[in-house]
Amino acid sequence: MAKDGKQLLYLQLKERLLKDYGEKPYFSPLPGERELCEIYGVSRPTVRKALMLLEKEKKIQKLPGKGTFFLGNKDYVESNTQNQSVAFYNQVSLRGDYTKSRILLQNIELVTSDVAAQLGIEKGTKVFHLERLRYINDRLYSLANAYVPYDLCPELLDIDFRGRSLHNTLVEYGHVPYKADKVIEIEHADEYEALHLGIEVGDPITITHSITYDKEDHILEYACSKASAYRTRFEMTMYNHF
Repeated sequence: MAKDGKQLLYLQLKERLLKDYGEKPYFSPLPGERELCEIYGVSRPTVRKALMLLEKEKKIQKLPGKGTFFLGNKDYVESNTQNQSVAFYNQVSLRGDYTKSRILLQNIELVTSDVAAQLGIEKGTKVFHLERLRYINDRLYSLANAYVPYDLCPELLDIDFRGRSLHNTLVEYGHVPYKADKVIEIEHADEYEALHLGIEVGDPITITHSITYDKEDHILEYACSKASAYRTRFEMTMYNHF
């Protein structure tokens, strides 16, 4: 590694490790200290200082007897707190990041039995269906499908959702999301999911099923979001009620 006089060598190594491991799967193992010295042409004290910084920043985790593993490529934190917005768009914005979408499908269709059960409506009822790839800071995050009863807001079909929040749009038309029930599963990606998420068939994905309600407990939306499990982290705050 060439020494940059403007930056200490261990800081250069830290940045180089972040760059080299940034696209690798979550929890990828790092080589041992001796091998890192050989790969990057630095001394062991330099390696140790760089690793110490990465551990302090929660980019790596050391497991005694097993090695050091990279944690730094998580794109998004799904939070569950009392004051957290139920909308993905707003959650990302609150963190100071930005999101956009690539629309794969936007139409009116007759609802299937599975989706009808989630929305609490009859099979064959018309629904607005929005399928999109969602990005955080220009990096692909998820493949998302959202379903809204057509009669609730017929105007949705004509709206450009590439940079717009579906939930915020519902608010504009008088339907305010109040709460959301979520179920999170881990499955293996099929060919369609792997193609759109840029992963391999069989890779683990998180599947988040969300049902959004207004204050009167009317269902506004059912959504299913799929993301690479290697790029997803969930944080929850639990409360005791006595």
